[in-house]
Amino acid sequence: MTSRYLPALLLALLAPPAWAQSTEPATPTETPAPDDDPALAPRLDERPFGVPFGKAWIGAPDGDVTLLVFADYACPACREAQPVLDALVAADPHLRVVYLILVNEDEGRQAALTSLAVAQSGSTWATFHRALDAGGDPGPAGVAAALKAAGVDPASLPPLTGEALIDSPILDELNRNDRALVEHKGTAVPAWLIGTGPGKARNGFDPVVLRAAIAKARAK
Repeated sequence: MTSRYLPALLLALLAPPAWAQSTEPATPTETPAPDDDPALAPRLDERPFGVPFGKAWIGAPDGDVTLLVFADYACPACREAQPVLDALVAADPHLRVVYLILVNEDEGRQAALTSLAVAQSGSTWATFHRALDAGGDPGPAGVAAALKAAGVDPASLPPLTGEALIDSPILDELNRNDRALVEHKGTAVPAWLIGTGPGKARNGFDPVVLRAAIAKARAK
């Protein structure tokens, strides 16, 4: 479990990613145009809390229960939670898991920025996310390997360094997720929350506890 800190002010001065010159072919996608997808709204206040950022979700597209997960790619406990989430989704065809990506450890910054760029692009985010978690390396080499596994051409992603991040929806999303964890009284990641109400973000990914919370939400 990783203690959190406020990283947002440091994000504008990133070094260029090592994979910037890659030429891996991009995977075709049928993602709606940004104007038609509320997850890609240019202003965050146009996207309700709980609506995923682009494709940063797994499970049922129209699930009757949404499990929100705060995660940081440099956090070992976050990686360990992924098999639990995959098992929940496999066993529950009506569950949707939405990821709220954070930068709580400095070494996870590039991975977080790239993940949100992949999610925004409409590419195969879930494949990228799982590959990055499975690889256990949130640095440039791990990010490059995950992009390759997902068939994402780095050149298809927006610039993720310096002035390019000013007014970027990706940077706004990281800031928004950080604020959301504070608002829901979260103190460490990974953390989870059922639905979009005022509940407390909880730690620990015990499948029994999670299934009980999902069932309780479904029964309301």
